[in-house]
Amino acid sequence: MWTGDWWWETQSQLPAGATVSPVILASDKTELSRFKGDKMAWPVYLTIGNVSKHIRRRPTHHASILVGYLPVSKLETFENNSVARYRLFHYCMRRLVEPLVVAGQEGVEMVCADGLIRRVYPVLAAFIGDHPEQCLVACCTENPES
Repeated sequence: MWTGDWWWETQSQLPAGATVSPVILASDKTELSRFKGDKMAWPVYLTIGNVSKHIRRRPTHHASILVGYLPVSKLETFENNSVARYRLFHYCMRRLVEPLVVAGQEGVEMVCADGLIRRVYPVLAAFIGDHPEQCLVACCTENPES
């Protein structure tokens, strides 16, 4: 991730000694039960681009944290492509990332892996999700026929 132009351009706008921390969000609606009640969960995880992808992608390295759950609704008003469904998704995601806004603008002092204290600027850089979730993020329909 740190080889991209975006990272270098963002880093160049920060004060000397500060560092950017690209925030990566990931979600995947998961079916918990196929038996009684058809229970589902929709977790949202956070990791950062400063961690090597070889470490980030291995759950045993604990490089991701659970930041919240999105509501899973079976209400008739929340059919697949309804405006209400998009609004609910965006409202919930906005609430989850709200703390990053000020931190990304002003920076936060953190102890880095080398033990030094640095001003870190967490900036939302990527969202990882399956096709239906990407469509929710982009506010577009999953099926061009619908």
